[in-house]
Formats: sequence, structure tokens, C-alpha cells
Amino acid sequence: MPHTYRLGRRAQFRRGDLVVGIVRTSVDPDDPWARLNLLDEGARTGDVVEVRVGDEVPVGRHVLTLVEVVPGTRDGHVAFTVAWPEGENDASAE
Repeated sequence: MPHTYRLGRRAQFRRGDLVVGIVRTSVDPDDPWARLNLLDEGARTGDVVEVRVGDEVPVGRHVLTLVEVVPGTRDGHVAFTVAWPEGENDASAE
């Protein structure tokens, strides 16, 4: 089972070539979404995307699956798992 990572506001996730940052989260608890800055440095590709729970988002050679999106201006956060490229996993990407 893949590891679930939690990323808070104004924080950045970095493992191997994968970089994830929260640009913004919604403030409406009835419509939770987050805007993420995603980058795969190894593939030299990235994007800013709006995500919701259950979304699977390709990021270069990786795929993020959104497990939780909590709205809020201060305490908003996201939780996600990562499908790593062949030969990498949660431990090897550290």
C-alpha cells in the first residue's frame, strides 16, 4: 500500500525529482479543492492544476492520487499518494 503524504499550506513536498506545492485551497467546506504546483524535475515538466479528492493527476513520470482536500485559509491541506516511475518507490525517492 502506498504511503500517504500530507502537505499543509505554504509547505513544499520534495522526494527525488517530484516537487509539489499548494498554491491555494478553497475556503468553502461544501466545495473543497486545491490548486497545486507540480513539477517532475527529471522529466523537466510541470503544471499548476486544480484538484479534488479522488483525482489522479499525472506529473511527468509520476501520478498523484488525491486522498484528502481540506479547505481553509490557514489550515487547508491536501493528502496524496504517489505512483512512482519504474525502479522508484516511496523509500528510494528520499
